[in-house]
Amino acid sequence: VIAHLLKPRGWKPPVCRQFFLDCNEIADLCESAERIFTVEPTVLQLKAPIKIFGDLHGQFGDLMRLFDEYGAPSTAGDIAYIDYLFLGDYVDRGQHSLETITLLLALKVEYPNNVHLIRGNHEAADINALFGFRIECIERMGERDGIWVWHRINRLFNWLPLAALIEKKIICMHGGIGRSINHVEQIENLQRPITMEAGSIVLMDLLWSDPTENDSVEGLRPNARGPGLVTFGPDRVMEFCNNNDLQLIVRAHECVMDGFERFAQGHLITLFSATNYCGTANNAGAILVLGRDLVVVPKLIHPLPPAMIRS
Repeated sequence: VIAHLLKPRGWKPPVCRQFFLDCNEIADLCESAERIFTVEPTVLQLKAPIKIFGDLHGQFGDLMRLFDEYGAPSTAGDIAYIDYLFLGDYVDRGQHSLETITLLLALKVEYPNNVHLIRGNHEAADINALFGFRIECIERMGERDGIWVWHRINRLFNWLPLAALIEKKIICMHGGIGRSINHVEQIENLQRPITMEAGSIVLMDLLWSDPTENDSVEGLRPNARGPGLVTFGPDRVMEFCNNNDLQLIVRAHECVMDGFERFAQGHLITLFSATNYCGTANNAGAILVLGRDLVVVPKLIHPLPPAMIRS
């Protein structure tokens, strides 16, 4: 899988939409990766230096560009020197969800101690049935195999860790702290495998909540994403960081124009790695490189002009 897909310079969208792996190969890959996820804690304990990636949403070309520009997780790349952390939303919306998730799972199996995956709100069957992943599986693998693969990968998603703590100082999650999360232990206490239907408010907040529109909007507000979801103000961020002796929250979940955006006087960073989201946003994509000294350096890729995507 890695040999076929990890081509930071040379990757081109396949001419034939038929996916190159069959059912059995994907089953084996899921089995191997799931074995690792089941023994990992719900909140990963990680060390710096580390590179952090936000939403990818099946935009495999952007993942390859990020690897090309800023180093790839291979022995030819920088995996010996720096870890990789991905903050969820691997599938849906983009054209290459299958490439994205299978490569990340293969990298997890190859480098279990250096490549880290946590769960986003799209790593859930009820969501990715609606926003493209299910249809992609069927179109590229046929009805029977496609639905089987879709089910199998979603079963694996229920095992994904839900947050990551770097050097006990920086917490990374997909969405945010919402209204319910005041202590890291609340996340650690979530039992996996877990589904959205299990309906934990902590899980909903963790995967779905957003910061308010800017630092002047405090407290908790309703979230336009839907009923029962909230946005949280800079006061909540500061309180959470103080409660847990943290210096920073890194989260993804929202498309931001520069690929990254600071909030709460720099105590929260939103990170989004897919460029020109949904073909319309014209946003840059970014990753964060976190040094040994915990200094955060954003690295950007800009949207390609339409002609370059076609060529």
